[in-house]
Amino acid sequence: MRKHMTVALAAMLVAAGCSQDPTGVSSSELVLAQGAQVIAQDVAATTGANVEGWWQRLRDTLRTTDDPEARAFLDSAAAYRDSARAALAAGDTTTARSYRRLAFRSVLAAVIEIFPNAPERTGLAVDQAIVRIERYLGGRDAPRIRAILGHVTGLRASADSAFAAGDKVTALALNLRGMQILHRLVERIRDAREDHDEVADAEMQAVNY
Repeated sequence: MRKHMTVALAAMLVAAGCSQDPTGVSSSELVLAQGAQVIAQDVAATTGANVEGWWQRLRDTLRTTDDPEARAFLDSAAAYRDSARAALAAGDTTTARSYRRLAFRSVLAAVIEIFPNAPERTGLAVDQAIVRIERYLGGRDAPRIRAILGHVTGLRASADSAFAAGDKVTALALNLRGMQILHRLVERIRDAREDHDEVADAEMQAVNY
């Protein structure tokens, strides 16, 4: 129902020819972004291809698994997080970011240990979201949304290349980054953000795992 209402509202505003806000983003494109974001969130919810979903499933699975490699990856992630906190306390934000990235990749390695097809499934979910959003947009004028879709499509290509090279962790990281960008599409459009990758990575790394 929520998605149908958003789509209907988007159509009404586009037909009415809405004005632009001070950032140059039209109100109609913001509403279209709301509809597109709902689509991405729906895909993520039905496929489990979102950051919170992976972490929750990982935690639940670890309660009943004795997989030593997955636990070792999580132990490494905890150590990296401790190092990140120490670096941040010392005022070294660059090193702190580096350790947070290593912690995140260690968690992704644990995810892949337990769910070996995680990179492929997440990539397919991003592809599905892109197709559905493009179908939803149709011929409507939405340059910022289309630019972000193009960026996410590029992330998918890079993820496929990493996967083909045997780097499943990078493939999963890039696919999750793409889904996270779509998952917060309205903020990206409303705030005229250009640093999509950095913001998405920071949001994912902030998840309590």
